[in-house]
Amino acid sequence: MKPKCEHTRTQVYSYLDGEMRYFGRIRIWWHLRRCPPCGDGYVFERRFLDKVRHDCTENVPQELLDRLSTFLSQQALDPPGAAPAAEE
Repeated sequence: MKPKCEHTRTQVYSYLDGEMRYFGRIRIWWHLRRCPPCGDGYVFERRFLDKVRHDCTENVPQELLDRLSTFLSQQALDPPGAAPAAEE
């Protein structure tokens, strides 16, 4: 496998998720357009992620959301590893 192909394959999920800076996206896009094996792999991954995003939606139970909210609020007030507050 060519070095550019290897680099592109390691970056394809960041590219798909829009997590790359402009010039990185352009480099990946250019390679995908010019390299049929990488382009085919990209098309497969894009279709796979679209399918997962579309078909794998579930509603989160309200009880779980409430518990998570409470937990996060407690963590914000008293983060793990923080020194206990001095009593006055």
